[in-house]
Order: sequence, then C-alpha cells, then structure tokens
Amino acid sequence: MASRRPFAKATLLCFLFALAACGGGGEEDKAAAPQTPQTPTTPPQTPSVSGYPTFDESAAALYRQNAEFNRADPSDAEENAIRSGFGARTLCAGSNNAYCAGTSSYRLQNLDLAHSATLTDGRKVTGTGTLIAIVDDGYRFSHRELAGKEISLFTGTAAGIGSNSHGTAVAAIAAGKADGAGMMGVAPGAALHLSSWEDTADDTIIAHLAAATRDAARQGAMVQNNSWGFTEDVPVSEERSDFMASGETDYARFLAGRHGGAHSEWRSLISAYDAFQNTGVIVFANSNDATLDDAIAWSALPEFAPELSEAWITVSNALFEIDRRDGSILAADLLSAPCGSAARYCLTTDGTLRVPTDNTDNSYTLGTGTSYAAPQVAGDIALLAQAFPDLAPTEWTARLLATARRDWQGFQSTIAGETVFADGVKREYSFLYGHGVPDMKAALSPVGGLAIPTAAHISGASVPLSAGVSLEAPLIGNAIGKKLAGKTIMAIDALGTNFSISGNDIKSTNQYVRKAPSNGPGSAFETRAALQSSFAFAPVEKASSLMLQEAALPKLLFSQTFASSFGSTSFSDLMPLDKGTFLQLAGSMSPDGDAANFAASRLFSKGFLSGELAFSMNFSAGSLFGQVMSGPFLEPKSSVDMASSLALVADLGGGWSVSGFAELGSGFAQNSPEALVTTGPVSHFSGSLFAGKRNTLFLDDMARLYAGIRPTALDGTARVRLPVGRTASGSVTYELYEVELADADLPLRFGLTYDARLPRNFELGFNANADFLGGSGERPVLDMAISLHKGF
Repeated sequence: MASRRPFAKATLLCFLFALAACGGGGEEDKAAAPQTPQTPTTPPQTPSVSGYPTFDESAAALYRQNAEFNRADPSDAEENAIRSGFGARTLCAGSNNAYCAGTSSYRLQNLDLAHSATLTDGRKVTGTGTLIAIVDDGYRFSHRELAGKEISLFTGTAAGIGSNSHGTAVAAIAAGKADGAGMMGVAPGAALHLSSWEDTADDTIIAHLAAATRDAARQGAMVQNNSWGFTEDVPVSEERSDFMASGETDYARFLAGRHGGAHSEWRSLISAYDAFQNTGVIVFANSNDATLDDAIAWSALPEFAPELSEAWITVSNALFEIDRRDGSILAADLLSAPCGSAARYCLTTDGTLRVPTDNTDNSYTLGTGTSYAAPQVAGDIALLAQAFPDLAPTEWTARLLATARRDWQGFQSTIAGETVFADGVKREYSFLYGHGVPDMKAALSPVGGLAIPTAAHISGASVPLSAGVSLEAPLIGNAIGKKLAGKTIMAIDALGTNFSISGNDIKSTNQYVRKAPSNGPGSAFETRAALQSSFAFAPVEKASSLMLQEAALPKLLFSQTFASSFGSTSFSDLMPLDKGTFLQLAGSMSPDGDAANFAASRLFSKGFLSGELAFSMNFSAGSLFGQVMSGPFLEPKSSVDMASSLALVADLGGGWSVSGFAELGSGFAQNSPEALVTTGPVSHFSGSLFAGKRNTLFLDDMARLYAGIRPTALDGTARVRLPVGRTASGSVTYELYEVELADADLPLRFGLTYDARLPRNFELGFNANADFLGGSGERPVLDMAISLHKGF
C-alpha cells in the first residue's frame, strides 16, 4: 500500500534547494502554536450578478508596484540558482534581445490587471464569494497568510489536520490574504476548504480523498487543487500500455491491481471527481520529474477515465524570460514533466515562488515545483467564478485554456494539435506547454466579440454587436432606446460567456440600406422631379400649376408613406376632373418586388387657395416602414402603412405664400420571431408649415423656409424581450417590458429650399434641413442637397 501513499509535489525540490534558495527566505518570529479555525456553518455564497470587468491600466501599474504583489518572486540570483540546479541555462543567456528579463509569476498572468479590474457591482476581481478546495498534507492556520480567512475543514475519519509547510504554501498561493504584509494569493478574496491525508491510515486514504472531494462539492467549492501524487510517477504512455496489456476495461479495477486496495474505493474516487465537475474544476499538478517524456497518469486521469475530461486542468512548471518593454514571452525553460498526452487540457505557469512555511506565523522560503504552479491555476478559476458565476465549470475551464498566452517561439515550435472551443475559436496547443500560460486579462475579456442572444439557449441565434444595433426607426422613433436606458443587458461572447452591458452604451447605428428613397433633401429632389413631370403636359395654367406643385411639396419632406412612394420604377399621372381640379396617381415598385407604394391625390386650385387631399400606402418586406434595420431588437419581416394627408397653400400676393400640411396614418409591422422587440399597430402624425417667396433673385425662382414635426407615434405599444442573464446550463433569462411608442422624443425638422431657372435652360435646386429630437439633448443632424439640371 505504500506505493499509493500521496506525497507533496514540491517538498523534495524545496529540500533540494534549501541551501541555495530556501534558507532565510523571509521574516521569522517566535513560533506560535498552530490554531485550528472553526468550520463555517454555511458555505460562502456565489455572487448573483456577473459583470463586464473594466480594466484600469493606471490602477494596474500602481498595483504591480505593491511590495506584497511582488514578494513571492525570486531575485535574479535566486532564480539562476534554481536554473543551475535543473541544468537550465542562466537567465537570458544566449538571448539576442537586449531587453530580456525574468518575470513575476503573477505579472506573467496579468493578475495586476485582474485584481484592479472592477465588476459592474463595484467589486474588484479577487475571488470574493468563491470557495477553493485544497487537498494536501497539513496547514499552519495561524500563519498570517491564512489567519482570519474563512476556512472550512474536512477531517473525515482522520484524527485531525496536521501542520505542514507544503499545504500552508499551496493554500496561500491559491488564496493567501492581501493585507499589505507578506505575499498574497492569486485569489486573496476567496474562502478555503481544506482537507489532509496526513493523519489518515494508509488503507483508508483513497476513501478519504473521495469523501473530501464530495464534501468540498457540498460546501460549494468552485475548484479543487491537488498538488500531490503517488510515490511512483508513471507517465501516461507507460500507464496506457500497461492498462491495455492488462486486459481490463475498467480503469478503477486496473488501479486496484496496480496499487492495491479495493476496486470500489478507486471507483468511488473517480466518481467523486466526476461529480465534483458538475459544480467545480479539478486542478492537478504534473510531475516534477523533468526527465519524463510525458505527463504522469494520475495528473492526466481523463486519458483513462474520459468522464473526467469536462473540467480538468493539468499544470506544469517552467521559468520564463520576457521582453520587459511589453511583457511578451521570449522563452520558457520547463522544470517539470511536459504536458504531453494531457496537452489538450494542460497549462504551464511559473511555479518558482517565495511561500509560507509552518515554522512560524511569519516565515517564508523559496521553492519551485508543480505544487506551486497548480494553485495559481486554481486561483485563476476562482477569479473567473467570481466574474462569471453563471458559467458551468466546463466553461471556466474553456475560458482559461482558450485565452492562455502562447506567444513565444518555443511554444510554436512544439505544436501538437488544436482544440475547437466554439465556432471561430480554435486554439493550438503545445506538447511541452499545453495551451500555455494563463492570461487573466484575456480570460476576463470577451472572446471573439460580443453578441446579443435572441434564442432560449446561448447556443441558439444571436446578433453580433459589430453588425450594428438599430434602436430607432420610422414612427417608433427613439422610444425603444429610451426604455433601454439604464437597463442591464446580457451579451455573450463566442464562448457563450455572459457579459453585462448598459443599455446606455448601445447606440443606434442606423447603418441600414434603404429599400426605397426616404424623405431627406436628396430624395426629395428625385421625388419632386417625378411629380413635376406630371404637370408638364397637364391642361393647367402656369400660375395654378406652380401653386399645385407647392401644395404637393410638403408631403415629400414630412409624409411617412410618401417618403418611399417613388423609386426606379415610379410613375406619376395627373388627370383633370373639372376646372381647377385634378386626380394624381403615383407609385413605385422595387426591382425585386419586395416593396410597393401607391398614392392617390385630389388637387384643386381656386383663386388664391390651392390644396391637396391625398391617400397613400406602402408595403415593404424585410424592412420597417421602408427602412432596413440592424438587429437584434428591430427585425421586421414586413410592414405596411396607410395615411391620409391634407396640404393647403395660400397665395398672399407679392410673390409670398404660406402653406400647411398634416398627415394621419396607421402602420403595422410583422416582426421576425427572433426579434427582441414586437411592435403592434401604431397610429402616427406629422405636420409642417412653409413660408415662400417667389422672384427673389431670378424670375420665377422660389425660396422657402419650413418647420415641422416628422412622422411620430400618437399611440401604440411595443414589447421588449430583454436578455438579462443565463443559467449554468446555458438557458437565457429574459425580462419583458412594455414600451409606449408615444413616449419617443418629438422628431423636429427645420430647413430651407431654393429653386431657380437659370439662363440656357439650367435648373438649380438647393435643399437643406436640420433634424433633431426635442428634449433629447442630442445634436441635430444636418443634411443638404444641391441639384443642377439642363433642359433641352
């Protein structure tokens, strides 16, 4: 049974370098009797709000100058002593980079940026609200890195939990306090669940490990660190060969035959690891034997028990050289077994640290090993669990692997394969270093851009924010955008991780393609030209013709339905009814047939008064009242709008005229099933006043000033289905809101036009306007168009 007695993965190495690196490795006071903390009655609570971590480069720069942040790092001389012991080259020896330097293990992982980042709830990313389970050989609970922390203990059938430097160091690396003294852990805000095999009988160790794992899961641990292995390191390649040769198909039975003990005990331990992955990640240290050509089997259990592959990370140990200008990795010297067969789920960190010992409450020593590399990864998982509490352990694992640093030549020259984490997220891994070095800035940031989900599950439909988000539309105005102001919206990245963004930050891009001309200055010229052609051969006097055209002008700038009534296939015919009265029929159809418009107008001119009574309607497929939108909020399948309008023009004499226009209508949109906004029927209004002066610069020229209300909703509602969260299984949570469309800010328009017939049959046209939303405080949108035609 001795062959399966666990041993700590860094103890031997620390002893090996005791004279070179460990002696005098920190302050040391008079030893105090170890104190046993009380087990909390309730586990720490996972925060319920995930956020979009906000990084502060200035704060991070100050943070990494903190002595506590750097205290775990060896000096160059200390690192070179360790390198010499492993037969590795001296730091930066042979490097062609004049800026080559050693690095801080924490800085290498961008922990300074992570710890100084702020979540949407205002907290820093330090692991607060998470629980890290440590399985090791004993702990000095009174050490200043652990004293006062929230700690849960599992003793099981053991006599107690003893004190040992190894366990003390591992626990402190994962979650040591950040209190301005000593060193700090990767997740200093995390609570700890501690168990030990030290006082456990040999024949009950496997059962004890299984029970400790189950207890950690019950307590709510998000990650379990295992910086230990059995006294015999067997590489995966050898274990696989022996397993196949044994004829066994059940790895638990093989383990019982190889190491002793009952098959049921080994099966229970594997089952406990499997069950733990429902709520947490298993982290295992690789072997410290750098002469091995593969990871050891016990740290790569998923190779033999595939059910463990969901949330398992193997960790190797290396020393790194960086370019001190930008922190890029120049080289890595592996001090442990390679990731090898476990490369798909393996990471490598710098496990050379100054760590606590159990000599006194303030003692530290320098050591290296995978034992000290693994708890850094466990702490990284705790940081992710705080930032993204809604993710499943498989997703925390994927984020850490997919975002790891792999930016050095030694990694790229040892590529062994690639992992596809999601559509568009494919990462190569190295035989030596696995997926590389954890990068907490990248892990806390969106991968592959953000998208807003529209389906019931994160694996369903979503719309990338980069594609543009339209929140404003004809008739609807900015009512939707106003409703979203102050709301928290969930967006997901390519890995399905949820990020909280503010509705205030979603701007309506309105970078749409118009399926039909709108009522801007440029399109008004085109539309007016089509109308004027109707009068060219009509039996109407010139003076009346000019007045009738004046009556028809306001609708080109203020009518919703008339805005898209003329296109490449437009027609306009004027037919006399009686003296001074005409019927005008106009319309258009898009070349692809997915938009059609029609208008019928009765025009009259009696004395000084002219007018137009019009009925118009339009239909468009794939657009919202003539406007193509960028999802996911406003995604129409089709829309239809009908309206009646009245325009009156009075000739005041002396070339002066005034006109008024008003339109009432109703519209209806059929929304895409994936749209987050469902609109019902909407009634709308628009109106304007024009003042014109003829013969200002040229004979029969016309200058006009106008002001009015662009089409706006009088009544109507929309229902908004807002994604606000997700479950660990990936189901999307939505909140429903009712929006009164009449709450939109009033769309106002002011402008001027000028028309003149110039010598040699040239016709000049000028139109400019300013559009703005009354009460919104937004800057007006200026628009201008000039036209010049030559008659023949």
